Amino acid sequence: MFGMETSSFSAGVGRTIRRYGMDLSRPLAMVSGGPDSVALLCVIAEIGERPFVLHVDYGLRGEESRGDAEFVRGLCGEMGLDCEVRSLRVGGSNLQEEARKGRYRIAEELAAERGFSTIVTGHTADDVAETVLMNLARGAGTRGLSGIPPVRGRLARPLIEMRRSEVLRYLEDLGQPFRTDSSNLVPKYARNRVRLEVLPVLEELYPGAGGNVARAAGLLREDLETLESLAAGALRWRGDEVFVPVDELRAMPLALRRYVVREAYFALLPGAFPLGLEAVEDLLKLVFRGEGTRKLHLPGGVTAVARSGEELALYRGRYPVPAGEQVLLPGRQEFGRWELTVSEMAELDAREAARPEVAYLDASLGPYRVRTVREGDTIRPLGLGGTKKVYKAMKDRKVPKDVRVRMPVVVDRHGKVAWVPLGELDEGHKVDEEMKQAVRLEVLRSAWR
Repeated sequence: MFGMETSSFSAGVGRTIRRYGMDLSRPLAMVSGGPDSVALLCVIAEIGERPFVLHVDYGLRGEESRGDAEFVRGLCGEMGLDCEVRSLRVGGSNLQEEARKGRYRIAEELAAERGFSTIVTGHTADDVAETVLMNLARGAGTRGLSGIPPVRGRLARPLIEMRRSEVLRYLEDLGQPFRTDSSNLVPKYARNRVRLEVLPVLEELYPGAGGNVARAAGLLREDLETLESLAAGALRWRGDEVFVPVDELRAMPLALRRYVVREAYFALLPGAFPLGLEAVEDLLKLVFRGEGTRKLHLPGGVTAVARSGEELALYRGRYPVPAGEQVLLPGRQEFGRWELTVSEMAELDAREAARPEVAYLDASLGPYRVRTVREGDTIRPLGLGGTKKVYKAMKDRKVPKDVRVRMPVVVDRHGKVAWVPLGELDEGHKVDEEMKQAVRLEVLRSAWR
């Protein structure tokens, strides 16, 4: 028969599961054998779910580690649950961080292999409070002060709103034993000192301090989600790069500008470590410094480009600049990050020809080829009445410098530029309504506009 503490604890966890929409239809529970993860396992089983259990043995505490694994196996046997124990050896200067990364990697792989709906862990409100205090001491911003998210991707934390004291009372009410990790009592680890020394002092000064810090983190998380949603709404995509117009950035409050920059970075590198304030400020200075094209290289192989005071764009790696020339044959054709379609036409469609994505060229001057623009290329833009360098024409259209060097041009069989996609059409290659045969080109995908 469950006692009052048991039913109260289960009801609280159930509210958390419903509040955050946690999918526990096929959960994978990460169980170390400690009180939090054992309570997680018991309460999930109590509310009617049958989790598959994963225990990761690092072998760092010798016989104690083996005892943890045997305890988890035995508990799962008593509860009639399937269990898998994985061994993982870690090393380096930060064993706790390496162990954390390793167990999550194993859990993600196992969940993907077996189709588990959710990976659940036993993080509590006290874990949130400890994380917030540590991040505050490091000088973190809103993301760091928002603590541990209840749900992130496939990961869910049903105990995130429960205090550790409630976990212990719940297990005591059940008469359920658990394991104690001796390394959690070692003061050389920063989190242990916060747990054993800092939080108790705060609780003495302000009763309920741990829960209050965790609730404040939850409120900050809601603010963060709102700001990130607004920031993400300002982003635009062009091919493989993400960008935002400078005029829109200028109109935003400074705090929102910072979030836009961070969200642009996250859009290219989901799950990456957040950009620090110094990198964000450097990016914003780059944007508002003036005209011209300026670059800044960011962690993870991301390049940020401020273009002519008009936009800030971010992309990963280097843009491929195709070498040589490609003959344009009927059908779809890729050239770097551009895609064209080529077709032969018997007549001109003037309305179609007016679109910047479309060009009708005199078929008698073909076969046409596509290549990147060269320094000496010239063109006689339709209606201009004179010759112009292609680079100058692009500059006049405000094509940024970093884009110009990889822009394609279409040339005729003599190597003369006939069309700059999305731009100028050469006077000598135009098609009129009396011409018998034309080549129709259309840009289906571009790396610009």
